[in-house]
Amino acid sequence: MICFETIRWKNFLSTGAQWTEVNLNSNKTTLIVGQNGAGKSTILDALTFSLFGKPFRKINKPMLPNSINITDCKTEIEFSIGKNQFKIVRGIKPNIFEIYQNGEMLDQSSSAVDYQKQLEQNILKMNYKSFTQIVVLGSSTFVPFMRLPLAQRREIIEDILDIQIFSVMNNKLKEQYKLTSDRVKDLGYESESTLEKIGMGEKFIKQLEDEADKVIFDKTEFLNTNMSRHGQLTATQNLLIDDLSQITHNIQKVAFDKSNLKKLNSMRGKFEGKIEQTQKNVKFFNDNDTCPTCTQSIEETIRSNELFKLNQSVDKLSSGLEQLIQQISVEEEKESELQSLVTLQQQVNADLQTNKKEIELNKRSIERLESEIRNLQNTKNSKGEAHEKLESLKKDYENLKENLVQVKIEKECMTAAGVLLKDNGIKTRIIKKYLPTMNKLINQYLQSLDFYVNFTLDENFEETIKSRFRDTFSYESFSEGEKARIDIALLLTWRSVAKLKNSVDTNLLILDEIFDGSLDSMGTGDLGWILRNFDDNTNVFVISHKEQMNDKFERTLTAEKIKNFSVLKETVNEVA
Repeated sequence: MICFETIRWKNFLSTGAQWTEVNLNSNKTTLIVGQNGAGKSTILDALTFSLFGKPFRKINKPMLPNSINITDCKTEIEFSIGKNQFKIVRGIKPNIFEIYQNGEMLDQSSSAVDYQKQLEQNILKMNYKSFTQIVVLGSSTFVPFMRLPLAQRREIIEDILDIQIFSVMNNKLKEQYKLTSDRVKDLGYESESTLEKIGMGEKFIKQLEDEADKVIFDKTEFLNTNMSRHGQLTATQNLLIDDLSQITHNIQKVAFDKSNLKKLNSMRGKFEGKIEQTQKNVKFFNDNDTCPTCTQSIEETIRSNELFKLNQSVDKLSSGLEQLIQQISVEEEKESELQSLVTLQQQVNADLQTNKKEIELNKRSIERLESEIRNLQNTKNSKGEAHEKLESLKKDYENLKENLVQVKIEKECMTAAGVLLKDNGIKTRIIKKYLPTMNKLINQYLQSLDFYVNFTLDENFEETIKSRFRDTFSYESFSEGEKARIDIALLLTWRSVAKLKNSVDTNLLILDEIFDGSLDSMGTGDLGWILRNFDDNTNVFVISHKEQMNDKFERTLTAEKIKNFSVLKETVNEVA
């Protein structure tokens, strides 16, 4: 059982630099009250951030440090499991993640992800989803069990029943199965390769005995062909290098400046704009005898002079534009020539690379042929070494066959084990064994909450809900108040089953604004009775706006804002 003892935090959300500490194990029932924004739900965020590195509510991690103090955001939680005492420290600005067991910090050589996995799998024995289903029932970001996908429902039940080990084993088995399958393939390939080598060795010995000289002659002819080809490729490479050098020289000779062409095109636009404007002015004086602005007549002398000047300007601008267009044409021809040369340069470079690769391949072929000819010449008159190598290959082949048989047997065993470890194997049998108990507890809690339906989960965790009159419903068919009763019954059931299995049993239960939401007064009263009659090992925290419930709780923590910082004030109550 996980016994949570204390949680403390500072510079976390709306709290300041002074530590806020809550004893989680001192009272059986605790009420946390406060106005909206006062910080009453901060304990939930501090709890899940300490354990899982993320807040309970949908708050981005960079928003967790207090916006006034900004740095030294820190949370610490202490709990015990059996005789072992644990403490987890997390911080932001600077980032801190430390796990202590009996006063000594656990090795941090692994990554933060692996460190978190070690905490969840080896210490807590549950993940964030399981924790929120067993410890927390909330009204904001909480996702009820019945609204989770079937796969996540199964994951939570496996955690509760402590059968995740089979999933871990299955994942490990899959990894080992893949390695074994690869080993089978490798051994098969090695066996075939060795057998092929044996055949080649026998053939080689026969060639040595019957036609060694002919083989040497043929390989020598092939070598000569390759060497001739090597000479041709080398000559081609030199020609390509010369071509590339000439092209590079030609590129350097082309005096082309792209920015100059851009400037000329810009000047062309300006010339064309001026010509267009001047022609509009000519048209104006041709078409008008009177000024449209002041309505006065334009004297013929003035109009003639203006037209003369404007026509002269059009002629000059047109002449300049024509010269400019000629310059642009020259620059565009240079650009086209340069582009052609660059394209040709790229092609020659590509040809160079291709030819270079072919030279390398040809060179390797020559080296291989020379080596083979030397080996043939060395072994032509020495058959003993070839026979020894052949015998060694035959022994290797026999060993490979034996190993292959053994590995195939291992693979078959893993296949059989995989069938057992699949979701529909051992785990389903265990789940089926506990399903009647789960369904019985769910219906008992529903009846305690005055909700008389028959609620049944099958091995796929799909629900069947029937009324007294045997009408069939789904979870989504009910009102929010009725859904809340189902959520509460499931939460209490998971806690009971966890305690029964001693898997993820804890002393902590937190209800976030459950009494403020969908439950009616009767449902609230029934839930209160259930909570008061929990075993002595369960400490219930209720977050609520209803301060008038103080007489029902042993302790009240009141969240207040003082000078923009949240503080918790503790009051011990007289329980009615």
